[in-house]
Parts: sequence; structure tokens; C-alpha cells
Amino acid sequence: MKRKRIIVILIVAAIAGGAALFWGEFHKDDSLQGSGTIEARNIRVGSKVGGRIDQVLVREGDRVHAGQVLVTFDDKEMAAELEQSKATSDKMARGYRPEEIAEARAAAAQAKAEYEQRKNGYRQQDIDAAVADLDRAKAEEIRSNADFKRYEALAAKDLVSKQQRDTAEATWKVALAQEQNAQHKLNELKIGYRLEEIASAEAKYQQTQATLDKLEHGNRREDVDLARAAYSFEEARFRERQVIAPTEATVEVLDVRPGDLIAPNTPVATLLEADQIYVRIYIPETQIWRVKVGQKAEVRLDTERDAPIDGVVEQINQQAEFLPRNVQTRDERVHQVIGIKVRINDTSGHVLAGMAADVKLMPGK
Repeated sequence: MKRKRIIVILIVAAIAGGAALFWGEFHKDDSLQGSGTIEARNIRVGSKVGGRIDQVLVREGDRVHAGQVLVTFDDKEMAAELEQSKATSDKMARGYRPEEIAEARAAAAQAKAEYEQRKNGYRQQDIDAAVADLDRAKAEEIRSNADFKRYEALAAKDLVSKQQRDTAEATWKVALAQEQNAQHKLNELKIGYRLEEIASAEAKYQQTQATLDKLEHGNRREDVDLARAAYSFEEARFRERQVIAPTEATVEVLDVRPGDLIAPNTPVATLLEADQIYVRIYIPETQIWRVKVGQKAEVRLDTERDAPIDGVVEQINQQAEFLPRNVQTRDERVHQVIGIKVRINDTSGHVLAGMAADVKLMPGK
């Protein structure tokens, strides 16, 4: 009886052990797991124009929102340039003032009259007046010459003084010079203007007429578009007077102070994107078929082991590699693995770059 009892106990123990082994194998957790370090994508923000720092509105560690102003620059000079560019653009679009057009029309009319005068020569009235002037000058020369000869004869007989004789001679010479000048003027009027004078008057007329045409027709479309483009450029430069957060983020590095001079295109702050927290794990290449983009994951931190954080597979590397030496997994390091990027949906803000994390990939998507 004792022997039979022992055999029964052994059979029961064997059945219980087999059932336990079967149960353990049946419920064995065969999900893919890995470990890694939390990383965060950062953004380096700055200004394309630079300048002197006016205000620093945030501090390192602050949470900032998309569109929030982080740093401002002194914008007085840029504001003046923007205003000047706007005025130029508006002027080009409106065209010229009526007063400017009227002034140009008057200048063109005057230049045309001068050109016509030189092209047609002097008027007959001017020539007739010059002939009359010459006749008067000749008559005066004849009279003064006669007086001089008479005084000269009387002076030879000592009937008049030598001074009177010299005065008569001077009067005659003045009349002779006036006759010569009148003759020269008449010759000029009969010949007309020189070709150079006519060409110069014509060029001046064409220039003033071109100016009038430009003012009446307004600015060319290309010039208006160019002025508008210049204004748009100044507007873009003016917007660069502020450094703005492009998305929800945390200020990691901000090493500027009011009064600092910053060169253009120099980063002034480093931001960690709030929705770009992820951990990279490595899966053996023999198991990579079980991983798909969009697959759910559970992420556990050393600080919160009882509260898993949701994650999702965002990227699967396209090339296998040997496991990096600084990553610990259950597989041997000599095995080839493929990197998996798991984005963490952190709503608490407690997940920080540099933390250690364990990742468990959930079956399916």
C-alpha cells in the first residue's frame, strides 16, 4: 500500500508539473522588447538679420508655444527702412503728381519753341531791325568822321585846341566800332544759327518730351513690381526683428542678454520639441518582420515603472547593423539588428532627454 501511494503521488506530481510547464509555455510573453535612452529633437532658432538684442522674454527651461516671441531685436533702423520702402512702392503704384506732369509739359513746350526758333532761323523782323541799326550806325560814323576831319584841319591852323580835335577823333572811332558791331549782328541774323546750336536745341527738346511722356504714362509695370518686391523684402526683414518659437517646445539653451550684438543667421536659442520625444531600440533582424510602422508600444521609465507611457513605431531603419556597444539587450551583441524609432506620446511633460527607457512592442498595430 505504501508503494502504491508513492507511485500515485509521483504520477500526480508529473501531471501537475506538465500542466504547469504547458501553462507557462502557453502564456509565455513573446513580445519584442528593447531598451534605450530618451532623445528629443531640437531646433536652433535665430534671426536672419541679427542686430542688438532688445528683450529676452523667456528663460531656460520654460515651456513655449508656437508663435511665442522669445527674443526681440532693436528695430528702429529696420522700421525706418520699411517705411521708406513702403513710401517708394506707394509712389510707384500711384504714378506722378499732376503738378509734376504740368511742370514737365511746360519745360517740353519751352524746349520745343527754342528748337523751332533755331531750326527756322531768325525772324524777318529781327533782320529788318538789325538793318536799321546798321544804317543808323553808318550815319553816325559818317557824321563823326566828318566832324573829326574838320577839327583836324582847324587844329592844324591852331583855330581849335588839340583836346577838341582828340575828342572828335574818339567820337568817330566809337561810331566806327558801333557800325562794325551792327554789321556783324546783321551778318549773324542772315546766316542763322549754327548747326551745333540747332542740334543741341533739338536734343534738349527730345529729352524734355521723353520726360513728359514718362510722367504722363506713369511708371512701367516692371518698375512697380520691383518696388513692391523691395517692400516685401523689407517686410520680411522687419519680421526677423523677433525670434519666434516655431512649435510647442522647451527652451534648452538661451545664452543671450539685452544689449548683445548678434550676427545675422546666428542661433540664439535651442528648443526641444514637445511632440518629438522618442527612444531608439534595436530588434534582431530575424524578428523585424514582426514590426510595422504605426505599431503601438509601451514605454517604461526607471522613474515610473508602474505607469507605462504610450508610444508608436515611427521609423524602421532600412539597413541592418551590428548592435551598438552602448545598448543592452537580451541578445548577443554579435547579432545584426535593425534600429526602431519609437515616438513617445508624453502628455505629462515628465519625459526628459537622457532618461533610460524600456520599450515593449505590442502585437499587431
